Amino acid sequence: MVTFMPMRFMKRKIRTIRYLLVFLIPLVLFVSSLCAETQGSMPRTPSLQFCGAAQMVGGSCTLIDTGNTRLLIDFGLYYGTEYQEKNHEIPFDPGTISYVILTHAHMDHAGRLPLLFRKGFRGRIIATDATKTLTGIMLEMSLNILEGEGIDFYTREDVIKTMDAFMTLPYESRTDLEGVSVRFRDAGHIMGSAIAEVWITHQGQSIKIIATGDLGSGNPLLREPGIIEEADYILIESTYGATKRPKASYDEFGQDIQNTLTRGGSVLIPAFVLEKTQKLLYIIGDLKRKGIIKQDIPVIADGATGREVTKVYRKYTKYYNERSKQTLKDSGDPLSFPGLHEVKASAALRYHDSGRPAIYLTSSGMLDHANAPKHLVRMIENPKNLVALVGWQAPESLGRKLQEGAHTVTIPLTEYTDRGKTTRFVEKPVLVKVKQYSQFSSHMDGCETLRWLSHIAKTKKVFVIHGDKENAHALTKAIETRLGFHAVAPALNETISLTPSNPYCFRKPIADVCSGLKEETTLRSISDQ
Repeated sequence: MVTFMPMRFMKRKIRTIRYLLVFLIPLVLFVSSLCAETQGSMPRTPSLQFCGAAQMVGGSCTLIDTGNTRLLIDFGLYYGTEYQEKNHEIPFDPGTISYVILTHAHMDHAGRLPLLFRKGFRGRIIATDATKTLTGIMLEMSLNILEGEGIDFYTREDVIKTMDAFMTLPYESRTDLEGVSVRFRDAGHIMGSAIAEVWITHQGQSIKIIATGDLGSGNPLLREPGIIEEADYILIESTYGATKRPKASYDEFGQDIQNTLTRGGSVLIPAFVLEKTQKLLYIIGDLKRKGIIKQDIPVIADGATGREVTKVYRKYTKYYNERSKQTLKDSGDPLSFPGLHEVKASAALRYHDSGRPAIYLTSSGMLDHANAPKHLVRMIENPKNLVALVGWQAPESLGRKLQEGAHTVTIPLTEYTDRGKTTRFVEKPVLVKVKQYSQFSSHMDGCETLRWLSHIAKTKKVFVIHGDKENAHALTKAIETRLGFHAVAPALNETISLTPSNPYCFRKPIADVCSGLKEETTLRSISDQ
């Protein structure tokens, strides 16, 4: 049986529902907006995103998102043909970045900064004064190489914008920026290199992050890295993994050079223009002062960029260690000595015609470009000569082939004319002696890295970066087993939250943190034909 409601009750109910809707809808909208406003004012949990140098060397870049401010630690180039496409990949919106904290001027840490501007970055770059100057020189060199190869990666205007964006900070001075505080400590790696201490605040709690950049070791010209005793999170390099590098003397290097010169040969030392060239100038000068290399031996140093970088090293003497400052006081410029000829590339090559034994210090640390191949083609067939390899040689590079004992090599010889660049290839037998010297590394080995970390009493997590996969995982394991810290080797583009409630791990009692570490096996390929 169906019962019908009288019309007057229906009308009354409709009016009641209408009044309720008129009242409730604005109320719901108000509450919703209030919740949205409250949610918007709640800062996101701080995080780290590892956008480069994660289980690899190159492309250094870590994104720190404080919840209110986004900043980068470095923005460097990837090396190697297999990684070239990664140089164009940016896994974040550059326009949202307020700061780049630049640890040092090597291109695997600074080389993509102009691309960042090209893609919309308009923030500030925070670095030391020496890092700013050196970065300008290195970016100019990189741009010239790119233009010579016809590669449109970034433009001169992008480089200008990059240099205009720099804000320089001295060591040991804590500076407040928008939403973060920053302090630089000496990293001892190259001139002006810095360990970055970054403080962020989340819900009233301070979080301290350390980014080491590259840590130096035993640099004869510069100071040792600063010691830090507290941090919540640590980003540390792992170039040498968990190995211990043998401590060879520079005197051995000097004796090999003098023996080569005494038997009527010359020495070719290919060196990177930033830091390696300046370290070699200091060491050769010191070996001459000690009498291990004769004073009258000519040292022919070529390369325009190398000369520019050396001028910077001569300018910023405040970064020298005490021994270098004493040399500066007693004997003058520690990067100059009797017999040093800093010349243009063409003049350096002409010196071979004199027939006089000499030391050739040339640009292109892997012998693949610039003046190094032109020196090599003149010296490779004389068994009295020595090629001294003082830096890392990339796979497939000409330097690596010599290091591995190749009996013949193909040498690229490039010439520049008004009509452009031409390269011809010359195949030559390897009769020259070839020797690699490990003592010129500008990175801490695994033992030194563990000792540096052991000054920290407690930390929440250590992120192991800037090393190939094997080395990153090896150092991660060593940190956990020997120090007792929680350590991880993050994957590329992995994001990790920095929750303030994350617990601390306290350092284990330490007897000898390096005991039993594997000795690094250094390739020493010597051709004695």
